[in-house]
Amino acid sequence: MHILYDHQMFSIQKFGGISRIFIELMRELSAELECSIHWHRGLHIDEYDISDYSKRLKRYWAFQKVPFLLHKRINEKINKLSFKWFVRLFGRQYDIYHPTYYDPSLLEIAKAKKNVITIHDMIPEKYLFSLSKFQKLIEDRKYLVERADLIFVNSKNTQNDLEEILKVDSKKVLITYWATRMKEQKTVELPDICLNKPYFLYAGTRSKYKNFEVLMKAFAIDHWLKSNFQVVCFGGTSGFIKPELKFLEDHSLMDNFIYLNGNDDLLKTLYINTQALISTSRYEGFGLTLLEAMACGCPVICCQTSSIPEVVSDAALFFDPDSPLELAQYMRKVVEDEEKKAEMIQKGLNRANLFSWKKTAKQTLNGYKTII
Repeated sequence: MHILYDHQMFSIQKFGGISRIFIELMRELSAELECSIHWHRGLHIDEYDISDYSKRLKRYWAFQKVPFLLHKRINEKINKLSFKWFVRLFGRQYDIYHPTYYDPSLLEIAKAKKNVITIHDMIPEKYLFSLSKFQKLIEDRKYLVERADLIFVNSKNTQNDLEEILKVDSKKVLITYWATRMKEQKTVELPDICLNKPYFLYAGTRSKYKNFEVLMKAFAIDHWLKSNFQVVCFGGTSGFIKPELKFLEDHSLMDNFIYLNGNDDLLKTLYINTQALISTSRYEGFGLTLLEAMACGCPVICCQTSSIPEVVSDAALFFDPDSPLELAQYMRKVVEDEEKKAEMIQKGLNRANLFSWKKTAKQTLNGYKTII
């Protein structure tokens, strides 16, 4: 079975949930004798190390990032031209084309016997539809979904949203849960700024539906939290933005909230040293940070919304996303109730063990087989 993967997400993300899925899929599927993996990584900015399986790939083109910045559209043109040659030199149709993002023009270039697509969440359709800059993405996703022979999703919740919003037949959808290798990462020295006070961890973006303000409000109303703890915000698209900085300044919380960025080694270090991971999100397609935290023995406090219960089950403490008071109470509980914290950690470890990339890849391969 000849399977084609493209460059799209690897020209966008250095690291990230979507690109990581395809890295792990190729790692596992390239070890299967019946799979012939063709990957056009192209002109990429990602920094994944694939040395452990690159020799197992049937065909592989990758070009290092040039030492000067090219305009995004020039990069896209270079990659599209290279992709055309990559496909043409194969000399025959691929059995499966599994794009890593949502450029519909690549379907005609690939000309595979069967096309599949992965829908990771329905955030654009649910929360961003009124913004003009997301209209093309929404249209492109709809186009690809309509033309896909099979659609992969990472949770039952995403499947439900997909069927409700785009009226997709459930027989065309296959759930393949994500997994994590976070516990295999190395650890590094904890940054000095994290040593001032014990900290809670927030990981990822803080955009509107992520509901980050409820965490700031919890610190604003709870003197005990404010006096004894800090919050490390890791990753996302940027440091604190003006509205966040204004809130922190107005409530004298500038010393309580820290922003850090870095690689997975640092993130693992933060997971294993924090009091708990705080996830305030109202909506997740899956919730990878929750799984990563549990795998590292980190307690999780989150909202019982969207796909999150599918990931954490009964291993987390659930708070009302509109209640900073309840969030503050649960943060206190994790710190003060050592027995409850130990129970959460053990349940989290047990839960995380149920997810594996090998299982994800096997389900994906079975999906490929059903349409060939």
